[in-house]
Amino acid sequence: MKLPERLGRRPRKPFHSAITTTFAVEFAAVEEILLPQLRASGANNLLLVADDRMAAMALTDGSRLPVALGRDYALHSPPASDGIFHPKIILQLGRETGRAFVSSANATGAGLGGNVEIAIEIESGNEDGPEREILRAIWQYLNSLVSEEASPARDALRWARERAPWLEGPVGAPLKELDDGSAIGFLPSSTDRGISNQFVEWIGNEKVRKLLVVSPYWDSNLSALSELAAELSPKEIILPIDSEHHEFPAEAAFAKKVRLVDLNSPNSRFTHAKVFVALTKHHDHILFGSANCTTAALSSAGSNAEACVYRRLPAGTAVKALGLDRWIDADRLELSQLADREDLPEIPLAILEARRPGSFETDQGSLFWQPPIGDAGDGIIQLLDRAGALLDDIPAASFASAGSRLAVPITSELQQKLFFARIVRGEFVSTTAHVSHRQALRESRREAASGRVARALSQFTDGTDFELWMHEAFETLVRADFSQSKEGAAIASARPREPKEVGAAADPTNLSYEEFTEARPGSARGSGNGANSLAGTYTDSIRDFLNLLTGRSEPSADRDDDGWLDMGEETDDIDDVPDADVESAALASVNPEPVERRKIDAKEFEYYIWAYAEEIEDDGDAIGSAEVLRLRYWILLLLFKARCNDLPKGLDCSSAPQSWPRLVARALVAFFGGKSPAISRLMMAREYSEMPVDFMECWVTSLWALDAIEALMPNNRANRDFLPYVSKLRVLMIKLLGLTAAELTGTTAADIRAGLDRSIGMRLGLLASADNIAATAAEDTMVGSERDGVE
Repeated sequence: MKLPERLGRRPRKPFHSAITTTFAVEFAAVEEILLPQLRASGANNLLLVADDRMAAMALTDGSRLPVALGRDYALHSPPASDGIFHPKIILQLGRETGRAFVSSANATGAGLGGNVEIAIEIESGNEDGPEREILRAIWQYLNSLVSEEASPARDALRWARERAPWLEGPVGAPLKELDDGSAIGFLPSSTDRGISNQFVEWIGNEKVRKLLVVSPYWDSNLSALSELAAELSPKEIILPIDSEHHEFPAEAAFAKKVRLVDLNSPNSRFTHAKVFVALTKHHDHILFGSANCTTAALSSAGSNAEACVYRRLPAGTAVKALGLDRWIDADRLELSQLADREDLPEIPLAILEARRPGSFETDQGSLFWQPPIGDAGDGIIQLLDRAGALLDDIPAASFASAGSRLAVPITSELQQKLFFARIVRGEFVSTTAHVSHRQALRESRREAASGRVARALSQFTDGTDFELWMHEAFETLVRADFSQSKEGAAIASARPREPKEVGAAADPTNLSYEEFTEARPGSARGSGNGANSLAGTYTDSIRDFLNLLTGRSEPSADRDDDGWLDMGEETDDIDDVPDADVESAALASVNPEPVERRKIDAKEFEYYIWAYAEEIEDDGDAIGSAEVLRLRYWILLLLFKARCNDLPKGLDCSSAPQSWPRLVARALVAFFGGKSPAISRLMMAREYSEMPVDFMECWVTSLWALDAIEALMPNNRANRDFLPYVSKLRVLMIKLLGLTAAELTGTTAADIRAGLDRSIGMRLGLLASADNIAATAAEDTMVGSERDGVE
């Protein structure tokens, strides 16, 4: 098996996530060999889990520093223990399919292409069975390595789980019986049982004729091997050894009780594989994976984290498949024929652990630091660029408490250049740590699209106009993002819950929008330039489209890379969940057939806006980012179509039922009006410290639309009843939004307004300056009013 090539194979419905574990790591190999193959399979949500000290050594030993770490893939290291973190697993996940490799190969150049390694590939389609249960067991193990606290690694796992709902199914018994009579089991190390104990248990009462062990590393006294032999009582123990280059302890007393044979590794490559084969009359029992033949790896008292796979096959199957005859029938290799044992230098794990600086992360305009346990937090934090050159010094005392971490504000310019950090205290210099850019990681996660989803995406990625019929594409993308898991909802800002849960006991993960705005005093909030809560979703492409339409920004990601859009058949699609769970009930009822791409009239706009308004008013469920985006979508569509070729006179600027001001007001009242406005059901992730930027885009657009109505609507007799209504609606919205003056008039709001002025404003013929409009909004923040008269 050529592992990298196997990883790159793309299933019919591509994978979206990949999780890799390793002991040793070479970031050049990760970024040049491993990641391209994982991306070729469709995965863009990438997590590397590595031993903390080995990752620190790879970043500090003078090797070429990684350029994508912390931006395109996340790195997580479980807390260091007495042993080492040693599993070698690669798990690839899709909506319906999964594939896992459990091997002996590290994420290094040698592991991925130089050494002789052993690996098993386990793949499952969309049907239940033992393979799927094995993948779930592997997922559960990997998921257990990361705490539930918010972090880039937890983000990656949550995103993967929300898009692979099959992971939540049953795991079943550890040992799986297969249809062909063989068996398979996943064996991670555990605190109560050793891997060798489970191996012996699954062999059962069968008498072992031969025990064959391949391992590059051993106990100095062969204690693990002798204990395994005591449990299995094999008639013969065969150990293939490289007679010239080895670490076998020939001086150990137990060495005289085994039969050594020459390893005869092909091409003189280093054999890093770890294999245990117990041959009985009826079966070949095989254990392989990350575990060397050492007490630390195999014993119940072992200190290492390991992962292996057990296979029970008909007698002779493993012998033939692995070519074991060359060792079973080989001549005996005498101990005296072995070259002197190679004493390799020990890895200074204790020194590396003592020098660790903790972890660093940027998010929402701050640099967060999690110091090592027991660290007082003094000294200087040196911030480094991608080449390891010094960018800036920050005294550790400058960091303020932010929950369990410390935080300090950071400029966007410095954040762009920041890749690594370390601590300096007098003569002490820590190892180098990478800096995770949490928002960049969110934005790097995206699924390859196919079928209806790809065609819907193309409306926003390739389209040059904004049409009423595009709402169908909107609903298709929302369904693809948020229908698979109501528990996770695949969005960072909200988790749909049952109506009875809204306003219930405090949720450990989420806050209502009102709770969010009240959680911190206004002085503690910035200008509303928080994270993009749509990052990692198909609907983020809709936000890109709206931002481009309103002159706000370029698309946040390159959607034209290979594999992003696949205009396949309808059947080749992830969008096959029941429509009733997620489709807009009102829109589905009024529009059962696809809308023809034809010229439309103002009545159709009224029809759809009222359908949208009635749907959101009647829905009692909690809502999230999708509804915020939907409101912005409809508001901008109305503003955009006030002047268009399809409607020669545009949508009327009056208080008539089919006028754009009246329809804008109807959409806004649906979201902000009534006894139980939709915004009261809006849920947000507790981890947000700033208003999500996509929320700000909607809020500012909505307020800008009211300003535009007042600026453009003639103040005549026909409109004099409607214009005061607009003013009252603005006051109500500002009250419910809970935005500070800094958020309403800050850089983010000003940029959004300026873009609207340049695009929609010019289209409408709005001549008022952005400064005057912003001043109007700022004055309104000081006005207190109830919603009297707003219905």
